[in-house]
Amino acid sequence: MQADEVEEVLANVRGQVEDDDEFQNEEGSEQPEAELSTSMPADLSTPVSLRQGTSDEKKKKKKSKKKKSKTAGLPDAGSEMTDDYKEKYDEDVIEDPYSTDRPLGQRVEYAIWKYRKNHKFSQEKKAVFDHYLSFGGIKTGPNAFLGRATSADAPDDPDAEQDFDAANAVTDIVPEDEDSDTEIIISFSEVAQVYLGNHFVSTSRFIRLQDYIDAPLLVDAFLRYLQIRNVCPEYAEDIAKARAIAAEAKVQLPMCKRASGLLPGKFNIACSMVFEGKHKAFATIDSEWLEAAGKQSWRIDDFLSESTGMDISEAKKLIKSVLGSYKSTTGSVQYLGTEFVKIATIGSFDPESDPDHLVDVTLVEYHNPNKQHQVKFERNIVNELKEGMVMYATLYQLENGLRYVDDISLLMPNFYMEDDCANEEDF
Repeated sequence: MQADEVEEVLANVRGQVEDDDEFQNEEGSEQPEAELSTSMPADLSTPVSLRQGTSDEKKKKKKSKKKKSKTAGLPDAGSEMTDDYKEKYDEDVIEDPYSTDRPLGQRVEYAIWKYRKNHKFSQEKKAVFDHYLSFGGIKTGPNAFLGRATSADAPDDPDAEQDFDAANAVTDIVPEDEDSDTEIIISFSEVAQVYLGNHFVSTSRFIRLQDYIDAPLLVDAFLRYLQIRNVCPEYAEDIAKARAIAAEAKVQLPMCKRASGLLPGKFNIACSMVFEGKHKAFATIDSEWLEAAGKQSWRIDDFLSESTGMDISEAKKLIKSVLGSYKSTTGSVQYLGTEFVKIATIGSFDPESDPDHLVDVTLVEYHNPNKQHQVKFERNIVNELKEGMVMYATLYQLENGLRYVDDISLLMPNFYMEDDCANEEDF
């Protein structure tokens, strides 16, 4: 190409650039893809048209804003409420919803709905609250177990929160059978006592310590809501009684859970290993089988230590420290059965003493208080016990008269009340 031809081409390019300056500076303008592809080399690894398109898309893309959670600012379910408690969603969809002219069932239904709407429920808390309402005779609608879900378990994930309105679609119904001749008895206190003192534990549905902490908090908070909103003025005294039960449950239910993780205790496990009981199977090893299987006794000791907290030699040593000689008691061991018992008395002890210090405890059969069982529990266990607490205990007696506990289940508070309406579906 001659010099004059080159100069002519450059002049044309400069003129094209000048003509395009205004076009390129216009907001949102784009050069046609065809012009770009014909004015640039065709052998680029990344076509300019593609790069230009990507750049334009980034310019046009708006920053997405996180949707503000509709549960933001709401108190947690079970939290305390002051007398001047204000609801975030305080509008009422019906006029004067708590008028005593309305049936009690309608007032309670509406109160449940408003409490749900104005509190944040984790899945775990909602499960406990629904369990309590169901026990109290409240029929929950088809959406009840969707959960009033929040982002509590995944705060950095904006998609973790389920649709607020859908979660609120739960319908809680207080059944009213106008055609029935059976009188419906309303008792907030009895529901609280049987639920927190029996049903919550005996159904074995909730196993976390936090559930045992949350249950009485949720029950008490809802009853407090009924008081603040004056939902059931005709049951004011009964609701106050129910709250007193919930207050005691706040102390005792966590104690029951902690004690259950420690019972029956080291001494009783040692007796079960050496004498009779469910732990004896772990400690009874056929030496011929061990030799034939090429096993070593130290491996069995390791297994026992992991499963019971001690090996057989440690168990015998512990028993000897209490009884003097365990051999003199091995002649006869009597199985006394599994009994539903109540803690009648707990011997005196120093709360700061050795956690393994043994304390005398008297158990009496719940339906036959004249039948007593003197047993021993470690100090760290009796710290979590109260007189009057009830449990199922499997008991044995040695020939010297000493009784020990092989197994404990369903430790419940001392305000336990039998559930006359219990059925197999509850368990």
